Amino acid sequence: AMSLLLQICRIQGTRFCAGALQSSGIWALCCRKMQSVSASTDLSPLGVLHALQMVLHTVTCVGTGGKESSQRAALLLVSELPAALVGLIKESFIKKLLKWPEQCGGGPDTSNRAVTLVARILLLPFESSNCGEGGTTEPQGTDMENLQTSLLSLGLMHNMVRVLGNCNRNATERVMVLLSRMIMLPGGRFAIQYVESGGLNQQLVHSLLDINNRPGLIVDSLIILSMLARISRDYSPAIHKADAYDKLLTLLQNSNDPTVKARVCNFVGNICRHSDFFYSSLQQSGVMDEVIQCASDQDPNTRKFACFALGNAAFHSATLYRGLKNAIGPLVSCLSEPLEKTRSNAAGALGNLVRNSELLATDLASSGAVAALIQASDPPSGVDGSSRVALYSLGTVAAYEDCKDVIVGSGFTTQLQSLAQNKDRTTAKYAARVLDRLSPQQ
Repeated sequence: AMSLLLQICRIQGTRFCAGALQSSGIWALCCRKMQSVSASTDLSPLGVLHALQMVLHTVTCVGTGGKESSQRAALLLVSELPAALVGLIKESFIKKLLKWPEQCGGGPDTSNRAVTLVARILLLPFESSNCGEGGTTEPQGTDMENLQTSLLSLGLMHNMVRVLGNCNRNATERVMVLLSRMIMLPGGRFAIQYVESGGLNQQLVHSLLDINNRPGLIVDSLIILSMLARISRDYSPAIHKADAYDKLLTLLQNSNDPTVKARVCNFVGNICRHSDFFYSSLQQSGVMDEVIQCASDQDPNTRKFACFALGNAAFHSATLYRGLKNAIGPLVSCLSEPLEKTRSNAAGALGNLVRNSELLATDLASSGAVAALIQASDPPSGVDGSSRVALYSLGTVAAYEDCKDVIVGSGFTTQLQSLAQNKDRTTAKYAARVLDRLSPQQ
């Protein structure tokens, strides 16, 4: 019956799925049948797959006018499908499918297809929502928020993490897409559940970051790790315990995919976001040396995130300053990047190299880095985000005599006085800061 219904849905299309299927009561009947599947054997393994395919097809057809996310969430909720779907990926039910003879439709292939379909269905409301690494703007109290609350209470992350041990590569990739999307949601609730469920287990992390995996799987895994690092420093000990430094090093040295290398650099920047907790490990493992190389990579996103990582690696303490001396040249080159964010990251990183110590002040002056910051502070194109950061960094380096001599000797003081009167308040403030550092009273 499920197979026949699936074929009808495919043939009749959106109008049938959004109309007659639901108004006739057939959809409600199918959903009730699915709610009992994980606790009984009312449906054969093939019947389960056909039911999931039918649900996927129907939910995909729902939603118009930019409201796909909320309408798909509403359909899942009113049909009471979240509990049924989570029940189908519970370890106990997956074991049932694995024990069912393959000649009768059971076995590993069926269990992997079931997990894949569940992950695809649950992703549907979230793939078109306004969600990203910065969070989502979905208001609380909406169907989307109610769906999130339901999935949390059902232990979605716990069951998804547990099921990874029984998944093949394709199913694992689908699961990680869903998990990364859920962890990006605001509030950090899914992140907590992910970590509590063993998502940072060393063996699991190593398997997900294996260079032989497809790039998409590695990228989704790195997104999850980066989000956890960004959300709270409380996750730092668990991330460190996962001991993925060698995996990161291998990816930076040997991956041919620019997105993977960019995401590794982004992750390094994020684990250095809150403190210098990871500094020594990154240096001892060789990861930081590779990040420095990435600042000269051919890929623009890799350069952008490498500059971000180098800036954070210099921000909290001078622990890495000696090794970061080699980053000065690549960072200076990145001050001329077309992408404003890369220029900003590079300018900030150069200032951070003397934020905690004068160790590299002479090197910044002699290498042309101070002169480059001067040029970046007042670009011909006018004030922008990167020029403000460059001006702030110029104020930081101006605290040291060698750097101060370069600024004064360049004749930039007159231009600084003009910038201190700029209509842009931030530019004016930062220019005044540099002038204050240059004054004889300092």
